[in-house]
Amino acid sequence: MLTESQIEQAAQLLLAARLSHTLIDCIPEHVRPHSLQEAYGIQDKLIELLGTETFGWFGACTNKVIQDTLGLHEPYYAYLLREHVYSSPAQIDTNIYPPIVFECEFGFVVNRDFTPQGRLYSREEIEQAIVKIHPVIEIVAGHLRDWPNQDVFSVIADNGTDGALVIGEGVTDWQSLDLVNTEVTLHINDNLERTGTGANVLGDPLGAFVWLVNAITRDNKIIKAGHVQNTGTATDIYWAKPGDTAVATYAGIGKVEIQLL
Repeated sequence: MLTESQIEQAAQLLLAARLSHTLIDCIPEHVRPHSLQEAYGIQDKLIELLGTETFGWFGACTNKVIQDTLGLHEPYYAYLLREHVYSSPAQIDTNIYPPIVFECEFGFVVNRDFTPQGRLYSREEIEQAIVKIHPVIEIVAGHLRDWPNQDVFSVIADNGTDGALVIGEGVTDWQSLDLVNTEVTLHINDNLERTGTGANVLGDPLGAFVWLVNAITRDNKIIKAGHVQNTGTATDIYWAKPGDTAVATYAGIGKVEIQLL
């Protein structure tokens, strides 16, 4: 089990990479996390050291096949930082992020806080609190070199490799939508590059959001009213480059646009 000192050492390394917009080869073995608890401990310390305001949570690894590959029994989560939240259409300076990956996700906003209560929240009470669903593109920007081939606990420690979120307008009358079968497309420079549906998000984006609410409150953290929570990608990831223009379209929900500078 990592000590508090080792957790801080790992977090300091990730902090330095984040602040300098650089990559590190890996988290050194003597401070590397080897469990979900240690990974979240480093993640929490990293956000504490950053001292920046949060604006919600990322849900990630909401694909059962990927979970089995990584040896996880559930998805994982990471912090959304307010300074890295953009409204669509957005222009993103690639100099402030490491190599960028796009993920097309569903963003949920609720009208109440969900706090730790020593029990699971029901799907019904979570549904009743949802006031808006947004189309979003997550900018995945890990600070570990070649992060897809790093161990999963190091990835989680690096705030899940989550960089930024671009948010489209969204809808309030979401109850009539079939989120499971909602079609999602990603065009890059006017070319169709990725397609998917809500079923790719843990079988159901709303179910993934229910998991996220209960995972956050289980770990004595809070889902806040008005913040944005996103729930994993509906399409395969896309490795982007400067100059790319991306448009993700969600049937019945709307679209979100990014230009990389």
